[in-house]
Amino acid sequence: MKKLILFLSLVVSITITTFSETTNFQLGLTPTLNIGKGEEVVGLRVPVFFGTTEKVTGVDFNIFAGEVDEFTGLQGGIFLGAGIFNKVNTEFRGVGLGLVNLHGGDSKGVLIGAANLTKEFTGLKLGILNYSKSYSDYELGVINYSVEAFFQLGLINVTDRINGIQIGFLNFAKNGVLPVMPFFNFNWKL
Repeated sequence: MKKLILFLSLVVSITITTFSETTNFQLGLTPTLNIGKGEEVVGLRVPVFFGTTEKVTGVDFNIFAGEVDEFTGLQGGIFLGAGIFNKVNTEFRGVGLGLVNLHGGDSKGVLIGAANLTKEFTGLKLGILNYSKSYSDYELGVINYSVEAFFQLGLINVTDRINGIQIGFLNFAKNGVLPVMPFFNFNWKL
């Protein structure tokens, strides 16, 4: 009788997991093969080689690389607590630790990595290279580039529009006190 109850419980749990769009755990082996089916992970996701899924809320612990459309939580990995390659396509909210953090949409939070490449970022980016196609709040790195920025601290800082201050060896801002300034640059209209 105990074996029958155990068997029926297992069948019911597998059926629920199979037909559910949400899972608490997902192990991504390849871009198309995930153990723990579901388009949304609420809990822990572990992409091994290059796992992909639509939405993660929780912890994304990358062994090598991972891609997700929407992410909320902590993104890290096996490389000194950082993922080797973290990719978020549309929306990011949280903390991302990776050698390369590539964000294609709206991102808010903290990114720490060798290279932080974003479209639009609100929060703090700490890296060797910080790059933003649009707006970025706070960039601390060796080389910082953003179309529009509030604060940049680095060896070389580049922006079309500075809305705050740049501090570094060379600072480029089209709307700065001068287009190129050593040590610091800012916008007179502060």
